Amino acid sequence: MKINFTNVNFEKDINLPENIQSLNNDIKKICHELPALNIVKDVNLLDYTIEQTEKFKRNKKNFVVFGTGGSNLGARALINTLIEQPKNILFFDNIDPLFFQNEIINLDLNTTGFIIISKSGTTPETLSQFGSIINIAREKNNLDMLFKNCLVVTEFKDSPLFNIAEKNKCTLLEHKKDIGGRYSIFSNVGMIPAILAGLDVKKIHLGALKAFEKNDFLDTFKFAQIFKFCASNNYLSNVMMTYSDGLNYFGKWYMQLWAESIGKQNKGITALHAIGTTDQHSQLQLYLDGPKDKFFTFIKSNYYNKGLKIDADIMKEESVNYLINKTMGDLMHAEQDATIDTFKLNNFKFREIQLSEINEEAIGALMADSIMDTIAACIYFEVNPFDQPAVEQGKVLTKKYLS
Repeated sequence: MKINFTNVNFEKDINLPENIQSLNNDIKKICHELPALNIVKDVNLLDYTIEQTEKFKRNKKNFVVFGTGGSNLGARALINTLIEQPKNILFFDNIDPLFFQNEIINLDLNTTGFIIISKSGTTPETLSQFGSIINIAREKNNLDMLFKNCLVVTEFKDSPLFNIAEKNKCTLLEHKKDIGGRYSIFSNVGMIPAILAGLDVKKIHLGALKAFEKNDFLDTFKFAQIFKFCASNNYLSNVMMTYSDGLNYFGKWYMQLWAESIGKQNKGITALHAIGTTDQHSQLQLYLDGPKDKFFTFIKSNYYNKGLKIDADIMKEESVNYLINKTMGDLMHAEQDATIDTFKLNNFKFREIQLSEINEEAIGALMADSIMDTIAACIYFEVNPFDQPAVEQGKVLTKKYLS
């Protein structure tokens, strides 16, 4: 993975704070001590997670994952990197009642495994999903089989979810207390669905470990410094533009990681995710010709000579003959490079992340780097990367409206 910054003069453009050395030392210390990253060193814990998941997988045809936010998006980001998406794993994070009912009502409870994930054990969306399935099983007089087919990941403490799982002898795995939901990707929260999908989770951990241990933090510091510059120059958006469909859910995961970590005390810059080439036809006009209030990151890879070849006979007209003897990958690569060069020529400040290929090791490294970058930006913004106090009011009001 290679990282380059374009049209950014760090000596001229960036006014560094007087306590920069102290800030950088804090970033290193926090990242080196962070349980969410150090967990990739725990080979025995990963082996145990693999063993328990493979055991749970036996005699099951389909799997359903209940969880929201960090209990869902990270695992989907990992699985989304697969070229052939598994058709036997359903994720539910939203609680649209009609969609949920239509998808869930005909599942065979005898051959479906349910993975229920909630750090606190009190997440109302997840509990409502679990409770709905319990109600279906009760009506079918099939509760014993349902609980046998449930794997619950939660903190080992007194909570509704923990108590249900323990009382009914569900498979129960611990959600580490010191790992927050949006940082839980390398724990069993992300690894269990990845194992069920057939990913090599040891390579995911290896990629993260390499990124973690080999990080000299120079690019991490630069990223944080850029966003300090962005804030002082009225930039409003942190736009992540990915080209591979395999990174679609990485973009969703990144938006949560960034938004919940940095958006505090009237500080922060909004994370957006754009998908090239799709959003070249929907958002690019605004990005290039609208307000100059956005910093961009392009995640690029090599698509040359990949995919199906384009039929030459229908491309003979002069307006499209540049596609003769080309593959779809050739077109995608050319559009990717053309967009980036357009930003360069128009003097936009941006970052490029070059992935040689998109696989387990690469996504592990990319997600570990994203965590460290986000923490570094939070330290420069002087906000706590690990809490999300503003969402609590909505939770209180939800309880009130249902009481």
